[in-house]
Amino acid sequence: DCRNYKFFPNTIIQPVGQITLVNSLAAMKKLVFNEKKVTMDELIDALKNNWEGKEELRQMFINAPAFGNGDDYVDLLARDVYSRTTQAIRSFKNIWGGSWLEDGTGGSTYYAYSGLLGATPDGRKDRQNINDGTISPEIGTDKKGPTAILQSVAKIDHVGTFTNLLNQKFAPQYLTEEYKDAFAAYLRTFVDLGIHHIQFNVLDKKILVDAQRNPEKYGDLVIREAGF
Repeated sequence: DCRNYKFFPNTIIQPVGQITLVNSLAAMKKLVFNEKKVTMDELIDALKNNWEGKEELRQMFINAPAFGNGDDYVDLLARDVYSRTTQAIRSFKNIWGGSWLEDGTGGSTYYAYSGLLGATPDGRKDRQNINDGTISPEIGTDKKGPTAILQSVAKIDHVGTFTNLLNQKFAPQYLTEEYKDAFAAYLRTFVDLGIHHIQFNVLDKKILVDAQRNPEKYGDLVIREAGF
């Protein structure tokens, strides 16, 4: 009897693009409200015009603090955004009286929604990709290495905000015997910090390009497809 269940699986919402939102809020907080280098009218005008003719302004927002660098200035905003998202979704009740749930395992949905989203205050242009997964840093914004990413992600309430998907990319040369102990320590840190989930991509771009040109040489090449 489904009426005995507090939660029902047909009432799940999958939010995506939270880190794009977080970086946008952090950039506005710094440049518009704290330092007052840019007015809100200037920012809105730039966004409406997809940053056209405003490249210097855009670079200011691109270079603002970003999630994935272990920086509380951004990470605590992220913690608040994720918690508030959960609170908003769970405030709604389904027809059985249970709360709606949020699912943070979006492995590929961000691709589709990126194409529906206009320019954003993190310097992103219209239809450019938002952050992949649901808690991964935006491409090119994590500057301090994989451990700093873990520090940022660990500040999210992973139990109180359900699940989240973090993608991490490593070049093959860093998973050799030479780096074995360092990678084992990295994995222990991931567990000790209480982070919910990581998906790893370990592949050399040169191999992918060569496989396109010479597929007969790569019959055993495995490409992970995200999306469940």
